[in-house]
Amino acid sequence: MLNLLHAGQAVKRAQNQAGISSAEFARLANTSPQQVIRWRAQANMKLHTIQLICKALGVSLSVFLDLTKPV
Repeated sequence: MLNLLHAGQAVKRAQNQAGISSAEFARLANTSPQQVIRWRAQANMKLHTIQLICKALGVSLSVFLDLTKPV
């Protein structure tokens, strides 16, 4: 069975773990709150975007990828 990653779920989990609002997340990522909402809904995203999100949330790429696993 193939397990697919869902990047948006990992974004939600990482944001919750960081304990920051979407407005603060947007400020740290230098983007709009609307973009944060879109990221949280996306199943797939480019590596560059994931790296930006990881930097803004202060998590490593390996931790982010671990957050994509089903709970």
